[in-house]
Amino acid sequence: MDLIDKKLLCILDMNSRTPISVMAKTLKINRNVVAYRINRLEKAGIIQRYITSVDLGLLGYQTYKVYMKTQVVDKAIESRFISYVTRSSSVIHFLKTEGNYNYTITIAVKNFKGLDSLLMDVKNEFKGLIKDFSVSILIYSRVFKLTKILLGKSNELKFEKYSLDEKKVSIDDKDILILKVLNQNANISIIDIAAKTQLTVDIVKYRLKKLPAINSFRIMIDMNSLGYYHYILLVKMRPVTMKDESRIFQWCLQRKNVLYYNKRIGLFDFEINAAIRDIKELNGLVDDFKKEFNELIDSYQTLLNTELLKLNYFPFN
Repeated sequence: MDLIDKKLLCILDMNSRTPISVMAKTLKINRNVVAYRINRLEKAGIIQRYITSVDLGLLGYQTYKVYMKTQVVDKAIESRFISYVTRSSSVIHFLKTEGNYNYTITIAVKNFKGLDSLLMDVKNEFKGLIKDFSVSILIYSRVFKLTKILLGKSNELKFEKYSLDEKKVSIDDKDILILKVLNQNANISIIDIAAKTQLTVDIVKYRLKKLPAINSFRIMIDMNSLGYYHYILLVKMRPVTMKDESRIFQWCLQRKNVLYYNKRIGLFDFEINAAIRDIKELNGLVDDFKKEFNELIDSYQTLLNTELLKLNYFPFN
């Protein structure tokens, strides 16, 4: 990839619905060149999908992360487990990992009953597979712009979202129809959205402007194809203050390989996600964090994301 490709990815990361004419003007290249480069990035597998990110906290959903440890069983049972979890509408993010846990599952539900029901079903269905698991509650996520890692620029938040936000909004059936279409196809045209939802173009335009629950329209990038591995630093902290939290935010902001991080209540207090080129860079990131926050760290561990099994910010039936 050259500099123009990187800038193009950064534009699409901020808003994958950006018109080609606007991207061409920003990059000072021809519209046809923009279209050609996007197509090339898609064919190379660098751009995998166009995702609509939804702020589920505004819609009354609480988000939980389940870190799951499994034991060696027949491959058919593991495949059935993956299929079973993937089919649940409450599961919005599902990863295969290497480290102390074999899978991480992100679940969005409106109450504890929904969480308990899903976990009970999974545990009963796969008694011989699941060895242990840990559940944490998401407090907030802070996601940084892709310009940090691709362009090495000083960064700022792309967006911040809270799990179960105090402020609530409501959406109706027409909004849900639009979100269903946009969910895994965020760059679809308004005309096509109208055709798929059987709504008028004007209604789609109006509702897209008014939908408050949408965080961003973005691309899903295969970081491996760019030479990166996706590592997670899981940190259990001693008691921290708001000032300490601000320091952690600034540390994450200033490290160009930190993609996003979140705060949780559970076994781990912070989950820091980073794009890492090699083990030396990983050790450097961890050592830097330990040096900066030595007095606050109780324990930590790392996970390597090896396969994305599901990403779908749409827990609606």
